[in-house]
Amino acid sequence: MIQDFLIPFVTIAVAEIGDKTQLAMMAMAARHRHTTQIFLGAIAASAIVDGSAVVLGSYISRYIPKVPVAVAAAVIFMAFGIYTLLRKEEEKKPRLLSKRSVLIAAFVLFFVSEFGDKSQFAALLFGTQYNLLLALFGALAGIAAVLVIMLSIGKYVSKHLSEKTIRLLSGLLFIGIGLFTLLRALGGV
Repeated sequence: MIQDFLIPFVTIAVAEIGDKTQLAMMAMAARHRHTTQIFLGAIAASAIVDGSAVVLGSYISRYIPKVPVAVAAAVIFMAFGIYTLLRKEEEKKPRLLSKRSVLIAAFVLFFVSEFGDKSQFAALLFGTQYNLLLALFGALAGIAAVLVIMLSIGKYVSKHLSEKTIRLLSGLLFIGIGLFTLLRALGGV
């Protein structure tokens, strides 16, 4: 049962470290002092985007046999891992925002960036495999943990973690979770 929280938490946290959404939040924190508003806006957006994905995944798992869903989830996780290892991400610079709009801007930026992102699909897949509430809390806690780190470190985090290292860890984690999910679906674990 603890794995229902820990696997989504660790996977989402590692995947989010180098994600464009988190980098955008880090850049906002480097430009604005209102990190609490950035955090609240981002978490609210994450609760909607990733929370709905976990719920949808749980719903799907009730009406479709578990083995095909688990095999599909495993393949998707491994594909995300391979995609993460092979993809080169372009760096985008967020525009300057007024102090009043930081919370709204963080919400909108996070919502738009996270919608359709690999962590949203991962959250959906976790909803098919694990306890709904634990997977939801694990995914949101993973995002929140990384968000706190990114906001705290701000513009200095990119000097300490190379994009290549982050991509490697994230990609390997997705492949590992995919393999674990596949073995579990086929009765090997």
